[in-house]
Amino acid sequence: MKQLLVLAFVFTASCSVATDSAVPIASGHYVFQHHFAEQPTIPSISLNATINGSHIVLVNSKASGPFPAGVLAEGELMWHAGSGQWIIGHEDGDRSVRDVGGCSDGPEVVDLIGKIYWTC
Repeated sequence: MKQLLVLAFVFTASCSVATDSAVPIASGHYVFQHHFAEQPTIPSISLNATINGSHIVLVNSKASGPFPAGVLAEGELMWHAGSGQWIIGHEDGDRSVRDVGGCSDGPEVVDLIGKIYWTC
């Protein structure tokens, strides 16, 4: 029985790790678009994205509107199962917060396939 419980624990732990390691975009440099969560059709800025494994850095190359030049977001890409979205997290607890993205107080959402960075 103990062996079965240990096996179940190891399986569960490895599935949890595999979820985050399965970031659906390769390490590299990309151009992401910024979108406002409440007004997604309003044109916004392009951002330079650098992804290294599960680490992401989003940089605005020049000041524009409400956005300063420089790093706008940096953190770990985490799968947020509750919302079914990738987030830019800073601590393990970010994976399980109730609200993410948009105008919430939670971590920001990033669409890795569409290359979109969402903010309020």
